[in-house]
Amino acid sequence: MVKITHGASEETMVEHVGASPSPPCRIAITVVKSGVGAMLCPFFGWCDGVLVLDTEGGASEFYANPARTAGAICKLIVAARPDRLICGFIGEAEKRILRAAGIDVRLGSCACAVEEFVAAFDELAAA
Repeated sequence: MVKITHGASEETMVEHVGASPSPPCRIAITVVKSGVGAMLCPFFGWCDGVLVLDTEGGASEFYANPARTAGAICKLIVAARPDRLICGFIGEAEKRILRAAGIDVRLGSCACAVEEFVAAFDELAAA
C-alpha cells in the first residue's frame, strides 16, 4: 500500500501485485485413471489412487488404491508425504487426519485437468 499526502488531503493507493508463486512442494491428487491419463476423482475412497507431483523437479508418482476405502486412501496419502492434497470430495474424519499430518487439503472440480490444479492450487477452495 502506498500513501500519498497532498497538503491537508490524504490519498491512499493500493498497488496490486500478482500473488507470489507457491514454494516448491509435493501435491497429491486423488485420481481415476482413464485411457487419456489421470483425472480428478469425485469419490475420495473409491479413486484408483493418488498421483503425487513434485512442483520443483517435475517428477510424478502414482500410488494405487486397491482397497478402495476412505481409510485406506487416507493412509496412502499420509505415507506418500505430500504437502498438499487436491480431491473432489473428502469426509470430515479423513480431512482431520490429513490436516493433523500437516497436509493442506483443497477441493477441485472434475472438469479441470490435473495440470490446471497444480498451477492454481492457492485459488482452490479449502476443504
